[in-house]
Amino acid sequence: MKSKYFLYTSIALCLSACTLFSEKDTTPFVARVNNHYLSTEELQDHISEGLSEEDSALAAKAYIQSWATDKLLLDRARLNLPVDQQNDFRDLSRKYEEQLFKKAYKDALIERELVNTVDSVDVSSYYEENKSNFKLNEDLVQLRYLQLDKEMKSLRDIKRQFLRFNPEDMLSLQEKSLEFKSLSLNDSIWVRTSDVVKEFEESKNIEVEKSELLKSDHFIQIDSKDEVFYIFIESVLRRNDQAPLSYVRPTIEQILINRKKMNISKKIEKEITKDATKNNEFEIY
Repeated sequence: MKSKYFLYTSIALCLSACTLFSEKDTTPFVARVNNHYLSTEELQDHISEGLSEEDSALAAKAYIQSWATDKLLLDRARLNLPVDQQNDFRDLSRKYEEQLFKKAYKDALIERELVNTVDSVDVSSYYEENKSNFKLNEDLVQLRYLQLDKEMKSLRDIKRQFLRFNPEDMLSLQEKSLEFKSLSLNDSIWVRTSDVVKEFEESKNIEVEKSELLKSDHFIQIDSKDEVFYIFIESVLRRNDQAPLSYVRPTIEQILINRKKMNISKKIEKEITKDATKNNEFEIY
């Protein structure tokens, strides 16, 4: 059967994409498949800027071929698929379009009304009421560390301050931070043990035994050729222990924000129906 696939291209397309897109070219279309037409403007939108004339022409021809194949498949599908199946597809498309419209509109209304902050009291209350739901599924640690040059002066004093770590020591170490290769002195933050091991392996190129990290009030010193690492494990929480509030706070905040969104959504649905009834836009017969 003779194909109804026609491509209208000028000699310029084969030789130069620049000529194809010339302002002098008054032809609005560059290709046709049955009742589908590919405009010069659409073709231009799919050709990257900065290409040579030859590459532009090749890219143009490739897009035309792809466009034509797509339209041929679409027409063949419409011609050969059962009518009932096509109607089902159209119904699905209509419902999907409606869902997109409704969701976009409702999301806009919710965002306009939503206060994206959560009160700390609400977070604490939710945590206390749902403690049993917040069990750890992995080990956590609180730690601090220093990465130092072995030739650095006063290593002994630095180590003493690092271990004792009273407020004066912490301030002194922070003031010397530019002398250290890297550091982290905030040992009040809970972090995953697996992340600590990965961080030291990938960023510091040293291996830290996980078992060593799972000892509370524990000091670790690791020496390499040119560097020394001081690591102090402040506290440890094991898998299935109660998750601390500070660790699950972001999760709880998101839960409470989602709850706010749900409540606003229900309010919108109730109000829109009420207003429609009042304005005689909605009736039940």
